[in-house]
Amino acid sequence: MSKCHIGIKNSFKIYQALVTAAFAICVVLTILFWIFCWSDYNNSKLLRNGIEVEAEIVDVREIDVSPGDSHSTRRAWECIYSYVASDGKEYSGWVGQFTQKQDALEHLGEKVTIVIDPTDGYSTYGTLASIALRQKNNNTHLILACVFTGLLCVAAYLFFYRVVYRNRLDKKILEHASGRFVSNCVREGEVTKILKWVVCYVKIKYQDESGATKEKWARSWFTHKEAKFLQKKKIITIVPYKNTYGILEEMSATR
Repeated sequence: MSKCHIGIKNSFKIYQALVTAAFAICVVLTILFWIFCWSDYNNSKLLRNGIEVEAEIVDVREIDVSPGDSHSTRRAWECIYSYVASDGKEYSGWVGQFTQKQDALEHLGEKVTIVIDPTDGYSTYGTLASIALRQKNNNTHLILACVFTGLLCVAAYLFFYRVVYRNRLDKKILEHASGRFVSNCVREGEVTKILKWVVCYVKIKYQDESGATKEKWARSWFTHKEAKFLQKKKIITIVPYKNTYGILEEMSATR
């Protein structure tokens, strides 16, 4: 019958995988929605200060549109517009994306409507009406950016404490248990309390490295199945280390 480790020797902890995934998702979504907010801010400025003008397509440029994980190179072409205001300030940007260079070249000399902001030299392809339409979602973007920023703070705490720090601490406790630093540090502890939630907390009564009796919650999280096993076994193997300890147990994988 196969066995699985519980506690410090459990190299794969499902909650750590979930925390890592949640942290990565929060990072991506937080950055994405703040980019949207920055775009909304620019759009708001354009609505206040913007002027619609006609620019001319004067050139094309080649860009790389290959997917990030692709080993092949994919190219596309964009049209470059230019507009020179009465004060001599030049505004330029890009419009469109074509898979063939010839398709982009066919638009040379065409006029396109752009919106310029004389206060900072910014410009964008489109009309004031189209910008106003995009601005309908600006409050939603700000709310979501704030929500995911808050979630990122929580996820960052869980990731750096529950994944990075805990894995490092478990490694140190295992080195401690192997006798690299001291011998006979593995001992028994008594499970005195189980607190069940999405994850489970386990409280152990044990003797620390100085021989003093202590009763403390384990810093690790456990699944409901692991907690049930530890509660039923009652007397379990632990490794006291400084002001904490690690649980060193095995249970049947099919238990």
